[in-house]
Amino acid sequence: GRTATVEFAFGGVGTNPHFGTPQNPFERSLNGGRVPGGSSSGAAVAVADGMGIAGIGSDTRGSVRIPAALCGLVGFKPTA
Repeated sequence: GRTATVEFAFGGVGTNPHFGTPQNPFERSLNGGRVPGGSSSGAAVAVADGMGIAGIGSDTRGSVRIPAALCGLVGFKPTA
């Protein structure tokens, strides 16, 4: 399947005004709730919800690690 990401895969909050913001599994709310994190927010939310066992994303300034941390997961960046 597909997951949502921020425009240009560059953002620390994970909001997407065009396709909808993925809802953080720890607090879902139509009035905001908790932010899901950076550009790989859709992948982190999908893994946290049990839709998959892993997600793939580009780590531009923490774009994988930040959403993983905010969704209760671990993000891995194999290079410096």
